[in-house]
Amino acid sequence: MKEEDNKTPPKLLLDEHIWLYLAKLLREQGFDVTHVNEVDLVATPDNKIMEYAISKKMAVVTFNIKDYIPLAIQYVEDGKEHYGVVVSKELSRGELQKRVIKLLKNVTAEELMNSVRYL
Repeated sequence: MKEEDNKTPPKLLLDEHIWLYLAKLLREQGFDVTHVNEVDLVATPDNKIMEYAISKKMAVVTFNIKDYIPLAIQYVEDGKEHYGVVVSKELSRGELQKRVIKLLKNVTAEELMNSVRYL
């Protein structure tokens, strides 16, 4: 898995507990962001969401720290690559938006590969 342009911001898949409208706001700013609700993945098991994200070369953004960190670690231990997991405690909408934008502006897709980041 190699990004052609190493300055490319990551593509993001927002998990179901993340504010749905955030995806639209970020797309309006030119970022490639999708919410699980928009692709009929609500109430889907975490491993299936991770598989979908990998198939679309997206990092997962989630408040579900307890499940996604072990899942990301397991992928790496199994020799499987993923496009990153971004975790956060639950934040206000404004604070979440600010932190995700900062991530998108400062972390490349390549840097996020196979890693876990905290907002």
